[in-house]
Amino acid sequence: MKRNLLLFGLLGSVTLCVADVYAQQTLQSGAVVTESAITRQRDSVTVSMTIDISEIQVKSQNSILLHPRYIQSDGVGSVYLPPVEVMGRTRHIYFQRNPDAVYSDEVYCSVVKKSKETQVVHYKVTLPYVEWMDHSRLQIVEDLCGCGKVSPGALSNLTEADVSFEPYLAYVVPEAEVVKSRDLSGCAYLDFRLNRTNIDPGYRENPVELKRIISSIDTVKNDKDFTITSIELCGYASPEGSYQLNERLAKGRTNALRNYLIDKYGFTDSFIKSSYEPENWKGLVEYLRSSNLSDKEAILAYIENGPSDVDVKERQMQIKFPDSYEELLKNCYPGLRRTNYRINYVIKSFNLEEAKKLVRTAPQRLSLQEMFAVAQTYEPGSDDFNYVFDVAVRMYPHDDTANINAANALLEQGRAKEALVYLDKVKSDSPQVENARGVACILLKDYENARLHIGKALEGKLPEAQHNMNFLK
Repeated sequence: MKRNLLLFGLLGSVTLCVADVYAQQTLQSGAVVTESAITRQRDSVTVSMTIDISEIQVKSQNSILLHPRYIQSDGVGSVYLPPVEVMGRTRHIYFQRNPDAVYSDEVYCSVVKKSKETQVVHYKVTLPYVEWMDHSRLQIVEDLCGCGKVSPGALSNLTEADVSFEPYLAYVVPEAEVVKSRDLSGCAYLDFRLNRTNIDPGYRENPVELKRIISSIDTVKNDKDFTITSIELCGYASPEGSYQLNERLAKGRTNALRNYLIDKYGFTDSFIKSSYEPENWKGLVEYLRSSNLSDKEAILAYIENGPSDVDVKERQMQIKFPDSYEELLKNCYPGLRRTNYRINYVIKSFNLEEAKKLVRTAPQRLSLQEMFAVAQTYEPGSDDFNYVFDVAVRMYPHDDTANINAANALLEQGRAKEALVYLDKVKSDSPQVENARGVACILLKDYENARLHIGKALEGKLPEAQHNMNFLK
């Protein structure tokens, strides 16, 4: 390559000043290096330093080369940067007379050494980023004879840096639940004799169905951490027969179950709330939509657009679709006659030590706020820290806060694509979620969209966003 010959005082690459000496390294040649730094923005890494060559002694016919080397901390990857040449007067004259002289390396600059003057080189080189540069070291190698050979011991370490992108993420503190209200829901298919509303506990499948309800209530009632606040029942009859009869059956059978539970547990009358739906047309439509009946679309259209009088509608449906109606009577209608139940209860609050145990054994008992408090006891990015946020989003899969925090935990690990799955579930456009989306885009090297998202986070005055935006400038 041709030598780039820059003389002292030209183009600002070499300046005349008093060196500002701090955190300095004195080299074997007498040069003093200060302000050495490795920085990164986007996909570029910049190496900079100030080199005071005032104390270098070089023979008139010789040169001294100061050759920076950027190397991975474990020594696997490395690259030599353009060297600074400090030449004597005779050598300088030679190159003036032979401007096409060939040298093995492109030099950053060539400086004619002058006595009794302060001479400083402000060195700055930008390189394309590659992953091995994340944990790296800046060295300087000295060729004291100007012959292209490195003198023994003439290698100095200047600085170390981690230029991997470390995002600033904003976790969202969940709102505390004053009361942790939960519910346990189920469905019972009790059998009743024709047109009767009283419960026979031993009739057909009633022992199994009653046991299902009782087991659900006992599960909550016998847990020391739970307190039942109410029970809700909603009974349904199927559409066959008259609406008036079905209304009597739905109401009477629901009240029969209510009274059965009051007698068994001693609940007050107001503790169990009951309602009923005389004819379960909604359940019929849901069954039809998932069925394999060949004329299901025609039946669905008829149910939607047929007579408003349900008794007329049901009779005509028998006539219009006789084969399918028989199949519905056999396979669908029994399931429409059911009682849905919901057991409402509250869970007690837990202290931090209790919550730390429960997050691994019974996380469903914890609120998001209690899980968040547990996470704060662990080092951000640690396995325990990440585990808590993963559990939280599994327990509360539709909660914005849970999804944002789970995404942030993944972004701490550099798992941008997985984080975006959670961020796509978030309905809000809060500064915290915009910052997380921007970080994901940075990790995926989609810098244009990263600027858009982080810009929105900055508009929301999110402090963490400024650090991430600085990386994009």
